[in-house]
Amino acid sequence: MFSNIIYIIIVLVLFQFNYPVEGLFRSPIISIFVIFLLWVNFAIYCRYHFSRLLAFYRDNLTRFAQSKVSSTYHSVITKLSILSIMIFALCVYILNLKYWLLKIPGFTTFSILPSAVAILFFFCFLATIWYYGYPAYCAIFPCSVTRRVYVVSNIKLNFPIVFPWAILTVCYDLIGLLAWPSLKRIFEDEIGQFIFFTVFLILLVLFLPPFIKYWWGCSSLPRTEKKESIVNFLRKSGFKYKDILRWPLLEGRMMTAGVMGLLPKFRYILVTDSLLNLLSEEELNAVMAHEIGHIKYKHILFYIFFLLGYMALSIGLFDVIFYAMAANPWLFDLLRSQKELQTGIFYSLFSVPVILSVILYFRYIMGFFMRNFERQADLYSVKLMGKPEPTIMSLEKIAQMSGQSRNLPSWHHFSIAERVECLWRSLQDPQLIKRHSRRLALFLIAFFLLLASLGYTLNFSSIKSNIEQIFLTHILNQQLIDSPENIETYKNLAYIYQRRENLSKAKWAYENILRLNPDDGMALNNLAWILATARDTTLLDYPKALLLAKRAVGIESSPTFLDTLAEAYYVNGLQDKAIQTIKEALEKASDNREYLISQLEKFKKGSKGAPGS
Repeated sequence: MFSNIIYIIIVLVLFQFNYPVEGLFRSPIISIFVIFLLWVNFAIYCRYHFSRLLAFYRDNLTRFAQSKVSSTYHSVITKLSILSIMIFALCVYILNLKYWLLKIPGFTTFSILPSAVAILFFFCFLATIWYYGYPAYCAIFPCSVTRRVYVVSNIKLNFPIVFPWAILTVCYDLIGLLAWPSLKRIFEDEIGQFIFFTVFLILLVLFLPPFIKYWWGCSSLPRTEKKESIVNFLRKSGFKYKDILRWPLLEGRMMTAGVMGLLPKFRYILVTDSLLNLLSEEELNAVMAHEIGHIKYKHILFYIFFLLGYMALSIGLFDVIFYAMAANPWLFDLLRSQKELQTGIFYSLFSVPVILSVILYFRYIMGFFMRNFERQADLYSVKLMGKPEPTIMSLEKIAQMSGQSRNLPSWHHFSIAERVECLWRSLQDPQLIKRHSRRLALFLIAFFLLLASLGYTLNFSSIKSNIEQIFLTHILNQQLIDSPENIETYKNLAYIYQRRENLSKAKWAYENILRLNPDDGMALNNLAWILATARDTTLLDYPKALLLAKRAVGIESSPTFLDTLAEAYYVNGLQDKAIQTIKEALEKASDNREYLISQLEKFKKGSKGAPGS
């Protein structure tokens, strides 16, 4: 499940950063057919790999340890999952998946719709892996469920990964649809976005567990002696929770337990039937002590901080990546070409370092802390139980009966052998528990201090603007060395400045364009728009905006230029002329009419001398 979190984040990055172009095929039917062929070949490849693994297992049952075969199985799952991501990227960037989805009515209005289809599309590949991996799984691991149950259980287990993203996306869509000005202003500001995301994520973590409980089909654990033992142990430990739930993973045959929920009223302990049947009452209490450790040390809260930290870091980091790429003349030519294919190539390349940042942050940095959180919970179980043996026995039984590799670590867990060794060391060295907690606390403090300083540096300090200036100056110097009065250089800079909403520098670039060519219509129009609508009041110059807009329309009376002229009339208090001009723009417009209609409504409702919005 944890690996699939990273896979799904990568899939979302690939989809969101794709610039939709018509691409290789001009027909959606052809694209769908080719995508289907890719899936068929992927299914055949999955079947071939798992058949080979199954044959290898049966032929070498006595030569190789069960743990070695199980690690090979998980390795095959990982390789096929990565291959499915590569095929997904091919479908998005070459076979126009996003382009054709956006042609469906309503898909441009609600961003959740094309993204949800993309996620479901990726889950089809994961389901294919689980479908063909089922025979090998049942041979290697104790499993008596049907193939259908196995696939559906995996889907139900992993699907909650996308719940937070889906709910957040729906909120964004509703805010955009309802056109609430106050909320829109929040989302136009990076700090506002971060605050909203923080509040949203905390509320989600607090109140989502009951919904996940329902999604997984969990029910209250039946009253048995083992449940009574668990209840008594939790009561003596002073642990508060809502309920102990039967976790029906693979119809309860998976041997695991967990805890979810920050607030006691929404906190649930989950345990599968297999684990209940496998472990003694004392061993089950040791597992509960481990789960209590996660809450005691507030690991769930730290995971929220990790997500917020990545968001804070990525906002500024993506800007740096963008400017670093724009500093390359070839990549910059792709960006400014204004041709869909070239722009699509730029953003596909832009997604590569973004994906690498996701892998580095979550797989390696957050993975380091996740492993040590698990060790901290293990050691807390020793502290609560008074001895390590019950926790050790529970781990050894799970490894033996589930077929897990005892010596194989994962990126988010130490191996069972490493966990057991650490628990035995705690018996010989009682101070190990305190030392590990102190060491982990120091790592957390150092990491979050570093994260905070990097986040501030990349988003708010003068260093960020200096980095931006360095890259843009590099571009300028590259192009002005041979041609100091090259108007195209200023056009390039104006394009980047305005795209990044650095309007003061965009104004400077447009002024230089007009110095070199006073009749450049685009520069006249864009500069007029800045002078009429900039949020920075020091940039506003309504009379000059009107003068420039009139000159632009005199050169080209396009709907875009007429819209700027109407805005200039409006901010100068000439409401009637603004209405007349925007109506002329509407008569000539073949697209973007919804925006022009909203402008007309704004002018009609406004009063003379009203400022532009």
